Amino acid sequence: MLDHDLVLKSGELYLVGNTPTDGSREHANGLYLRDTRHLCHFRVTVNGIEMETLSAVPHDATHGVVVSANPHFRSCDGEVIPAQHVLLEQAIKLDDRMYVNIILQNFYRLPVKLNLDLEIAADFRDLFDIRGFPRSARGKFRRPRIEDSEITLGYTGLDGLVSSTRLVFDRQPVVKVKKLTEDLTEGVVTIVPGTENLTLAHETMYMPEIIANYEMTLEPHERWLLTVEVVPQPANGLKIVGTVPREATPASIWTDNRIFNKLLLRCRQDLEGLQTSFPEGSLPAAGIPWYVAPFGRDSLITGLQTLPLSPHRAIGTLRVLASLQGTKIDTRREEQPGKILHEMRYGEMARLGEVPHSPYYGSIDATPLWIWLFAETVAWTGNEDLFRELLPNARLAVEWISKYGDLDGDGLVEYIGVAQDVGHINNQVWKDSYDSLNHVDGTPAQGPVAAVEVQGYIYAGLRKLAEVCAVFGEEAWGCELEAQAETVRDLVERLFWLPAHEFYAQALDGAKKPVAVLTSNPGHLLMCGLPRRDRAETLIRRMLQSDLDSGRGIRTLSSEARTYNPLSYHNGSIWPHDNSMIAAGFYRYGDRNAGHGIATALFDVAQDEDLFRLPELYCGFARHGNYDEAPIGYPVSCSPQAWSAGAIPLVICSMLGMEVDLANRRLSISPSLPKWLDELTIHDLSVLGCRGTLTVHRSGSGFAIDCVSLPIHT
Repeated sequence: MLDHDLVLKSGELYLVGNTPTDGSREHANGLYLRDTRHLCHFRVTVNGIEMETLSAVPHDATHGVVVSANPHFRSCDGEVIPAQHVLLEQAIKLDDRMYVNIILQNFYRLPVKLNLDLEIAADFRDLFDIRGFPRSARGKFRRPRIEDSEITLGYTGLDGLVSSTRLVFDRQPVVKVKKLTEDLTEGVVTIVPGTENLTLAHETMYMPEIIANYEMTLEPHERWLLTVEVVPQPANGLKIVGTVPREATPASIWTDNRIFNKLLLRCRQDLEGLQTSFPEGSLPAAGIPWYVAPFGRDSLITGLQTLPLSPHRAIGTLRVLASLQGTKIDTRREEQPGKILHEMRYGEMARLGEVPHSPYYGSIDATPLWIWLFAETVAWTGNEDLFRELLPNARLAVEWISKYGDLDGDGLVEYIGVAQDVGHINNQVWKDSYDSLNHVDGTPAQGPVAAVEVQGYIYAGLRKLAEVCAVFGEEAWGCELEAQAETVRDLVERLFWLPAHEFYAQALDGAKKPVAVLTSNPGHLLMCGLPRRDRAETLIRRMLQSDLDSGRGIRTLSSEARTYNPLSYHNGSIWPHDNSMIAAGFYRYGDRNAGHGIATALFDVAQDEDLFRLPELYCGFARHGNYDEAPIGYPVSCSPQAWSAGAIPLVICSMLGMEVDLANRRLSISPSLPKWLDELTIHDLSVLGCRGTLTVHRSGSGFAIDCVSLPIHT
């Protein structure tokens, strides 16, 4: 089961199939809880042979089925069984634990004698360890506890805390225990049958592997069923939350395009599946397998993307991150008063301080993104109670911008990476790979670095918060915020604009020299509403030229740049979330055709992907227009991934031109649909305390709007 391409999730518990890591040769396969792998091996063999997979399909976020059949083999009594006459089905369900129904069925004309082995192991490794972060030592494995139809595997961490995985079988197996070598992936030392002479020490460096054995004879068409319950228990002993309780019904979208509806359903299911309740509250996890954790940037951008459809998602994100907002100066964790975290972790390496994620605050954009999402959420919901509840956090976040974010007092927010320490991030923006920021000649830009999109987030957040303050009796502070926002806008227009390119620089380096390469980053300024209209129009035209526009979306870096590589992570690849924010900016400045172009490109990419799921990113090769030309996938990425799932909702809301007027308590709509859509309906749309239905459809050369129970102004 773990060797197949299957991903399931329920709350903090998630199952990952055949997924490579980004730092080593091993794969991430396993069952995970709180940054710990509670199963690394779960393999079914029949008569000593692994069955051949026919399909591995998730039915939804928590259910999946793997169907296999036999190759040409012999039964236990020597009978030759032709291929595909013995069926093996593994039906998996997750809630606060994992249930596996293993079904064998005989379709041969004669009785078949079979021997089924279920091989199970748990290495209890920390997620960072699996990703390749160095460790000088690990804890010890506990001797398996075997009691009738229950087996418990355990591990004592270097901090003395015990993690365990309990296995419950509804048929009593014959149990064997393999004692593996210190290399946790290779070689059998001994096989110890049964429990009466189990010679493993109470604690050992050697990982035990369980073999649960069953023998049976199946008559023609007879079915045999085994149910295995896998119960992980994390080291901190806290109660595990399974499927996240639904706080409010998110809006759903229906269109007259049947194929596009499949993409919309996939986005909805992935977003609901990634919504996770952690000890601090509920927010969307960034992605599987690496980022099922409270996250700053990714969760906040997902909140912005999906706010009109799921206000509860944004509110949960704001509350969780506010509860973990920085309160002191901690250099190693890069914490500062008012700062919003980058990432929170609960595993052994974080508990021991081997990585600084307890939590880690090493991102420069999470704090302005929190301000922006806070202001937009209050404006969209009209919820003054939420405004009052989180206003102290907002004041601290705004204070952080000028007191700690602006390193040299020039009115911009900068970062200096400290990547020399394990777990720290050098480039502390969304393009956070080590090689994502280079001058035209290819030399890396040196800090302090002022990234262009971060200034845009600051402008958008302060400007929207000023509007909200004006409505809810904080006029004086609102005027200060508006003035601060305009100062940021003036600085960006003056310092980042590249007249020779008619484009904005990616960043300013420590010498205030523009990083004058052409990237996707300035597209975020459009969503923020920062550029002057004439510059916005020029910027859009330039972004649509072929060195940036691949035909499948805007590349992260121009193909004419010295460091361009379509196979790279950030230097020429294409990211759906990036493109959704750019498209939102195109629509905001009135270039609907440009917005429709990105919407169409993302739709086309999704149709070539398994499950109609937009990937985290894909390679930046140009699209040549061949009918069977599929995008080339990036080799290591998260799937599903929250801000990829949020890309289409943002594009939809942007093409509808939905804007809230909080002061007058009304929603304005100015729609335009691409040629492959004629009608679109949003059910259960929640805005300004109202819940209703919105329908947009073509009418002559324009669009008609029908709404029920919504404060619409057209």
